[in-house]
Amino acid sequence: MNNIYEIVLLITLLKSMVLVRKFNLSSQNYLFIYLLVTFLVELFSEVIILLEKKWSFQYTLYCIFCILFFWFYYSRQFNRNLKKKVNLLSVILMISILIFPNFLGESLNSKLISVLPFFYILYSMLWFYQKIAFPSKDKITDDPNFWISSALLFWSCFFIFREIPRDFFNKTDKDFLNLLWQFLYFISSIMYILFFKGLMKYEAIAKDLNK
Repeated sequence: MNNIYEIVLLITLLKSMVLVRKFNLSSQNYLFIYLLVTFLVELFSEVIILLEKKWSFQYTLYCIFCILFFWFYYSRQFNRNLKKKVNLLSVILMISILIFPNFLGESLNSKLISVLPFFYILYSMLWFYQKIAFPSKDKITDDPNFWISSALLFWSCFFIFREIPRDFFNKTDKDFLNLLWQFLYFISSIMYILFFKGLMKYEAIAKDLNK
């Protein structure tokens, strides 16, 4: 499943790169930056495995990047009142990360990595709340943010299920834990398929604006 996940991620990154060349970086709300960093982190992690190292600090930095990126991403979508709440939430989350012990240690704190999916869930749900509270005439599925938010929400729910009982399964049933880890690659693949769909919607919007 790891290979499938990497292929899906690469295809999504290439689609994003094509849109940057055809239009501009802002036409997809800068998702190319997120996809590029994600791909580079995965590539770096593969190199670490080949070197037989057990570093995971890259995921600590990646978690921080994701929080900062989607803070920026969603702040461009929310109205003024909701943006204030989002900014407050983001500050609280960032402070909670910074106070974790061994913040930049070689091993990744399980509490730290659990912050990220909760962040995704809260931001996605806030976007859906705004969409329902302030409906438009356009179909919700024509909005790229519907696909991005659905992808983050879908991935986060499974990741929490896999991450929270990790230590328990590591002691009682390592085979099941490994199965969950492999299944996470499948979930991540679906996530980036939804991202690809979101990029297609961004492309349709950019084409309409450039007619």
